[in-house]
Amino acid sequence: MVLEFFRGGAEHPVDEIRHLIAKMLHDGNEAFNTATDALFEGGKSKATKREVRATDRGINEMQAEVRRILMTHAAVNPADLSVVLQYASIVKDAERVGDYAKNLYDLVRYGASFDGSEDEDELEGYRSAVSSLIVEAANVFDEVNAERAQALLLKADGFLREYDVKVKEQFSDDNDVKGAVARALYYRFLKRTTAHVMNVLTSLVQPLDRLDYYDEAPEDR
Repeated sequence: MVLEFFRGGAEHPVDEIRHLIAKMLHDGNEAFNTATDALFEGGKSKATKREVRATDRGINEMQAEVRRILMTHAAVNPADLSVVLQYASIVKDAERVGDYAKNLYDLVRYGASFDGSEDEDELEGYRSAVSSLIVEAANVFDEVNAERAQALLLKADGFLREYDVKVKEQFSDDNDVKGAVARALYYRFLKRTTAHVMNVLTSLVQPLDRLDYYDEAPEDR
């Protein structure tokens, strides 16, 4: 498939890039879980804020390292430009997972809490689904498994539609404006996180010109 050309010895620089991007996703999942734990039970704290932001900074540093390796590789191997461009595109999607973890923690800072709410199980179910998606996508990407990537993309595309429905539902809640705003933003951030993870997976199944469209509405891809 698209990145199959670069599967080879562990010393190949593009293997290092692939492992770094997979680690960015795993670390993004840690930040995501830390932030959402606070939404469901922990509440805000300086320690949680530091942990989320420190993890995100580490992800940013890995993104910079990926870009340095890509520039060096492109200079030495200009024939590999198309694949270098693919990695340059998807590394920013991996980085965005950490950014949305910070956004989720901001909900806690603003006073949102789902602890004890009537729909807590449903809200937490979606949180678990996104966390599992991030981890599975990281592993699928690192293994360069195009078949699993395609199956995961189809599954996750259904989640995007569900999040849109959930956001729309909040506009009909006139009794709890604060709760409706928190839920609308929560589902929106879950959707954006999911879309960026899916963009990473497109590198396994799509050519360069078709990358990076899952954060668009289906009719606009």
